Amino acid sequence: MKIDRLQAFSDGVFAILLTLLVLDFKLPNYKIGHLGQAVIAQWPILAAYMLSFFYVGTLWLFHHDYFAKIKRTNWQLNILNLILLFAITLINYPTSLLSEAVAQRNLADIRFAFTSYALVALVISGLFWVLYRFMAVHQDLMIHQEQHE
Repeated sequence: MKIDRLQAFSDGVFAILLTLLVLDFKLPNYKIGHLGQAVIAQWPILAAYMLSFFYVGTLWLFHHDYFAKIKRTNWQLNILNLILLFAITLINYPTSLLSEAVAQRNLADIRFAFTSYALVALVISGLFWVLYRFMAVHQDLMIHQEQHE
């Protein structure tokens, strides 16, 4: 597989994930004349969406910069990338948990939701570390500085 195919697939996964995050937005139930209040009551959904949008956007930037330094791929790197992308897509679930827990204002549920979010983020960070370690061992896959200039 060429590196541009891997990047295109990865960008597609990020784009779909960001699209799925916004699907938590639903038209609120409201009494006629009170739509504004109902929308304001949905602030936990907006807050969780914003948190995850910018987190996933930052992950996309890291991913883009990382793969910009790679000239070719192999099956191991493809598998590592696929596992990383899978882990990143998991952020959608704790985002939903978080928005619901905050909306319900239950402290135990909020703690659980934040812990779930943090655990997914920890797994993602660990997988980025694995990718960096992999490339340290497989320097032949990287663009060397003199080739890059």
